[in-house]
Amino acid sequence: MAFEFLHGVLAIITLLMGAALNVLVYLSYKRVKDQTLLLFNLGLFLLVIGIVFTDIVTIIQGETFLSYWSIVIARLFQIAGIGCMITGVVR
Repeated sequence: MAFEFLHGVLAIITLLMGAALNVLVYLSYKRVKDQTLLLFNLGLFLLVIGIVFTDIVTIIQGETFLSYWSIVIARLFQIAGIGCMITGVVR
């Protein structure tokens, strides 16, 4: 029971820190008006959501069939996020 609680707390902390980083990147975009920062910020958002998606689904649903599919969906979010970030950097 303590492990699941710790896992949930760490997932929420990760989500909050990712949201704070997204806000900081957006504020820097407003200053410099560089479109690549928006693409990089989108990739960062998808990456953070992909990191905590499985944990949040497990907290809400428990160990069900849906939690196994959440692993696949989380990986797709992470791949899309890294792809957006690479596209933003290459541009």
